Formats: sequence, structure tokens, C-alpha cells
Amino acid sequence: MKVKVKTLLPLLAEAMGRQEAEVEFAGTTAGDLIEHLIQHYGQRAKKAICDQAGAIDPVVSLLRNEKEWVRTDRLAETRLEEGDTVTLMMLMAGG
Repeated sequence: MKVKVKTLLPLLAEAMGRQEAEVEFAGTTAGDLIEHLIQHYGQRAKKAICDQAGAIDPVVSLLRNEKEWVRTDRLAETRLEEGDTVTLMMLMAGG
């Protein structure tokens, strides 16, 4: 499957060599995409996406097609479609 990945995570953008890229991977879910990014782009991608224990960092957020927020606990069950746009960013709160 091929999707467009946009990242606002500086380390991931550095690992990918750009902030946007078409990514082809052998999976169907958002979790499969995350695993592919970590495997394909290595330690910098893992550091950008995962916490120190190796789990998806809870501050990392995934936005599908600029309208659907995908929680980290739903990555494995969230199906992606060919041509989807997936944006990875840190969700911060404050006031």
C-alpha cells in the first residue's frame, strides 16, 4: 500500500530526508505504517516516535486525511486506504 506521510516531528523529518514523502509498505493499518517507518528509517525514526521503553510515545499524534485523529491505542486496528495522507505530530496542551 502507498500512503503520503507528512511529519512535524523534526527527528523523523531528518530521518526521512524531508517532511513529506510517499511511503509504500506491506500492511493495512496505521500500526503497520508506524512499524515500517521505524524499521525503514532506523533509530532516529524510533527516537522520534517512541518513548524510552520503546512504546509509541503518548504525545505523538496521528491525523488521517486531515480529519480523523487516531489514538495511539487504536493504531493496530485503524485501517488505512491506498492514497491516504497520514500526518505525524506532537500534540501539546497548555495555556
